[in-house]
Parts: sequence; structure tokens; C-alpha cells
Amino acid sequence: MTNRLLVTFDTEDFVNFRSMRALHSILMLLNEHDLQSLFFVTGHFAEKLHSFPEIIDMLKDHEIGFHSSSHSVRPNIFEYTDLQSYREAYLVSLKRETSHIDPFTGSIDGKGGIELLRKMFPKKRIEAFRAPGFSWSPPHLEALETLGIKYDFSTILSRIPAHYKKTTFYPTPALVDWKGTFSFYRELLYSTMTNEVTVLDFHPQFIVNKSDWDLFFPNPAPERSAMVTKYLLLKLRTLLKVIGLMRKHGLIETIPRLEESRRKLNPLGIDIDCVFRAMIQWPITRFNYKPRYLLYHLRHFLGISRQDEDEAAMLGVKI
Repeated sequence: MTNRLLVTFDTEDFVNFRSMRALHSILMLLNEHDLQSLFFVTGHFAEKLHSFPEIIDMLKDHEIGFHSSSHSVRPNIFEYTDLQSYREAYLVSLKRETSHIDPFTGSIDGKGGIELLRKMFPKKRIEAFRAPGFSWSPPHLEALETLGIKYDFSTILSRIPAHYKKTTFYPTPALVDWKGTFSFYRELLYSTMTNEVTVLDFHPQFIVNKSDWDLFFPNPAPERSAMVTKYLLLKLRTLLKVIGLMRKHGLIETIPRLEESRRKLNPLGIDIDCVFRAMIQWPITRFNYKPRYLLYHLRHFLGISRQDEDEAAMLGVKI
């Protein structure tokens, strides 16, 4: 079986003409190299897209995923689901992910989110999700499953697509953004040859911005020079050429087809501490926020209690 390479892009919250220009250039390159990709779109980004019908038409040639109703607005997913009640966190998630979130106050202000995205792309199923900063939350993910999300790209629960609680978990990206170095291509080749599925993750705004939008709103990120932007697009074109050659020689398959995995995720084989550290890395480093209940929610989601962990430790088994 030919191993698969999924090329994905994350579109973030606060966009201007600069970021749209970068996205347009990337879509042109993907069309040039006949490469379908998976774009994870935030609710705020979808709202801005209304002013760019040409980009909407170009995105229709690709798969569309959901990247939350907001990316950098407070409270974020890990904050508004950090509640003692799992059920309450689930209900809050349902409400916020179907709403427009005021970027200044973080409050709900009308409809939006995944519902807006589906109206914009009525022929797309919008069944994939990636959490901002890979900081996913179990009750939030269960709410998204209620809203039709079947595939998650946020967790390190499995290195291969695996199914659990009506969701297929895809591995987190093997490589994030691109460096254009020899080591990058070496890692790309190694990953595609050894893994059933390799995921690449890119951010269009880095083509034109020196930094991301997190913690910068309402101040825009500093702009790159035209020369640097041109150079970065050249590096991306080179990467797409390499991917095209790998595909031509039958080394990889690049169709972003998402399928429910027949492999079942075994909760008893998961290192809960490792998964939890990955979940909270972004909120701690970017927002200095330390979750209180998310570890409890993770245990609840996986059906593992402290007693299970203690008994496994006595037997020398790592849960």
C-alpha cells in the first residue's frame, strides 16, 4: 500500500489583504502542481473570505476543515472548557463553535463558526478539525462530533489513523511549516517512507508576516519584505515539485481523502502524562494559562481512572 502525504494549511483569525494575498499565491501554486490540500479555516477567517470570492472558488478545489470559531480570542478552547462539569464544558463548546465570537470581548455575538463555514462551502462536508496550537479539549471534541466532525488532527493519541468514540484521530504533523533545508527534505522522505500517513502543516500568513497573530491583536504582525516573501514562495514551489516527483514515481499518494479508520484506539496503551503535556503546551507558553480540570476531562474521555493508573504502575505497565 502506498503511504499517504496530507498537505494541510491553517488559516488564523486576524487577516488583512496581506494574508489573503499569501493565501491566493499558495492556491495558485497548488493549482500549478495539481495538488489537493486540506485547509483548516477559523470562523473569523471565513467571515473575511466573503470579500474574496475568487479565493472561495479556488478553495472549493480542496478539502475544507474547521479550525475553531476563534483562534487567538480569549477565552480560548482550553479556557472555556476548563470547567469542573464535563457536561457543561460540552454544552459551552456546542454554543461557541456555532457562533460568531466578538474579537474584542470574546463574547458570543450571533451565529457563525462551523455553521458559517458550511454555508460558504455547501458541497463540502467539513468533517475534519484541528485545534489551535494542538491544544484540544475532550468535551470540546465530543461537542464537535455532535456537530458532524469525524476526523481530528489535534492529538498525539496515535501515530496512525485510529478510531475512538466516533472520531478517527489522525497523527499530528510530522513537519510544521518548511525550512527548505536538506534536513527538512531528509525528514520528509524518512517520514513518508516509514509512516502510513504523514501530515504537513503550513501557515499562509508566514509568507507575508514575520510572526503569527497570537497575542498581537489588534496590532498587526510586522510585514516581511517583498524579497523575502518571493523567496519563501520559491521554496514552497520547490517543495511542491519534490512532492510531485515522489507522487509520479509512486512513492506517495497525496489525495486528501479522509476515511474512518478500522483500527481501534486502545486507551490503555496511551501515555496520559505525555498527552496532557502536549495539550497544555500552547496555553502555558502563549497565554500563561495552567488548566485545572483538563486532566480530569482527559481521563474521563479515555475511561481511565487514577486507580487504573495506579494498578498499571504496580504491574509495571505504562498507561
